[in-house]
Amino acid sequence: MPSIRPREWLLAGVLSSTAGYLDAVGFLNLGGYFVSFMSGNTTRMSAEATNADLVGAGKALGLIGLFFVGSFFGAVVSRYRDGRVSVLAATSVLVAAAVAASYLSWFPVPSILIVVVAMGTMNATFLRDGEVAVGLTYMTGAVVKAGQRLADAVFGGPRWMWLRPLVLWASLALGALLGGWAYSAMGLAALWPVLILLVGTTVATWSVRRADAKPSPARG
Repeated sequence: MPSIRPREWLLAGVLSSTAGYLDAVGFLNLGGYFVSFMSGNTTRMSAEATNADLVGAGKALGLIGLFFVGSFFGAVVSRYRDGRVSVLAATSVLVAAAVAASYLSWFPVPSILIVVVAMGTMNATFLRDGEVAVGLTYMTGAVVKAGQRLADAVFGGPRWMWLRPLVLWASLALGALLGGWAYSAMGLAALWPVLILLVGTTVATWSVRRADAKPSPARG
């Protein structure tokens, strides 16, 4: 996992918890399918195909396709202006559209499908030179990296670096816990808190990066 600054770890933790929250909401709403965990949807697709459930397999494949579209969209958006802020803003707009769709019975696209696109988009937040520096919605790599860094620590490497990827995993787990509780209590109205969080995170990120871009005052 590439080296990133402490406040970027804070942002990554917030966004991973957001991903966990929305994945739990989506999992419950879709009856066992995921909005951000495409390995799970791939397994589900293959298992359903094995059981000749083409509807279930098609549903999983469709979700994978939407996530792919979101990933493409996020990579495109990241090339404009301040890429990170642009990606966060686009993700916020998509979640806002999902919230609106949940109240409009005539809207042609189910709100949770818009969330899938948003999750694919959000993964471009830490896109660097065409590669994702920090994965926000998938934690297998984080758990593997934690184990590898713990082995490094045992043999004299950095003592606590193995905890960093576990923080992302814990953030996603906590977000999923909150998302599951919120959906059970509020249904799709559970999208509101995460929309507010995303908008706040976007504004905060824009403010910090704008301050960083200001030239330091010249010293006499």
